Amino acid sequence: MKYDTIIIGGGLSGLTCGINLQQKGKKVMVISGGQSSLHFNSGSFDLLGYQDGAVVANPFDAIKRLPETHPYHHVKDMEAAAEAARKLLTEAGIETVDADGKTSGVCTRNHFRLSPIGKLIPAWLTQKGMFTVNDPKELEGKKICVMNITGFLDLPVAFVAENLKSYGADITVKTFTTPLLEKARRSPSEMRATNIAKYLSDDHHIEEVGAAIKEAVPQACDLMLLPAVLGMGNDHTSNQLIQQLSVPTSFIATLPPSVPGTRVQTLLRQRFQHLGGVLLPNNTVNEASWNQNHLESVRTEELEETTLAADEFILATGSFLGGGLHSDYEGVSESIFHLDVDASQERKDWTAGQLFDRQPYQSFGVRTTPDLKVLKESKPIDNVRAIGSILSGNDPRQQDATGIDLLTALTL
Repeated sequence: MKYDTIIIGGGLSGLTCGINLQQKGKKVMVISGGQSSLHFNSGSFDLLGYQDGAVVANPFDAIKRLPETHPYHHVKDMEAAAEAARKLLTEAGIETVDADGKTSGVCTRNHFRLSPIGKLIPAWLTQKGMFTVNDPKELEGKKICVMNITGFLDLPVAFVAENLKSYGADITVKTFTTPLLEKARRSPSEMRATNIAKYLSDDHHIEEVGAAIKEAVPQACDLMLLPAVLGMGNDHTSNQLIQQLSVPTSFIATLPPSVPGTRVQTLLRQRFQHLGGVLLPNNTVNEASWNQNHLESVRTEELEETTLAADEFILATGSFLGGGLHSDYEGVSESIFHLDVDASQERKDWTAGQLFDRQPYQSFGVRTTPDLKVLKESKPIDNVRAIGSILSGNDPRQQDATGIDLLTALTL
């Protein structure tokens, strides 16, 4: 089977790249190993949230001050790439808002989203319906009701309430339930965000939820926050619920698995396949055929007798979390092709002594040329490039991982 491009990795960077190339008329296959880091996604997309420990107001200005080793330096025009990223998300059905509350155009300011424990985190774009503010001062004196599902533990309400209080908000905590949700509670494994989303997938059950919330919500309430447990494949059920409620309502991300993140993966997969792309899910590459510095084909675990050939290959397997990098007592290596990596050879240099210090291993990644061609034994591979979090030089504390995934994917 021959393709123009085979992308190895079906997370945010791999799917974004696949959609972009399909739109350019390429014949593309994406080989996906299964779940990706999108299952940890908060519902927001970042460009650059922090720099030198301080909150970034304008990410485009701050990016200019990043070191030359940062992955963003592979992107020639940041604002054009950001605009293309937002357009791609919108066309896939992922509607986002920026600091101006707009759903189109490139915003040069960050806003703040709410983490699952109630901390305000700077973000560039956030899925419509999720809670955001432009300034923490907007919370001062605001009467907020945190409404949780009875027995749902993946929204740590006590932390959410205390952190919101620290911003000056007046917090009330309430719970609600329905007969269907009580049935789900009989099995602890069912009370996870993505499982609840499957239970609450039709209009009748959303009507029951709306009625239960109306009964529980206090009269003196400026805003209600609900756990983001609606809409695995689209935002129909969350929109339907909001329309039923008389109180302004927003959603807050829960602990993983993330419904907003799963929705992003679902919609990107659908968009890629709608454009004619071929998705090979739940599969991993385990064999490669080389001709000097040229990768000719690969084989996978599930299709071990089928040769998958392409003119170009793109590595989007992520860092350690996604399995793109591997470490053992002998060192750090790239998991599939044993490419060159930027990593310390001394294990003692991989980590810092304090948990919240910069951890050196988080900046490890494959070594590339300026145009993202990977290196093997110090020689560029002429038809293999890398994108996303497998690239070296990042510091995840800067809150920029999704931006790196999106924008490097759109440089190809």
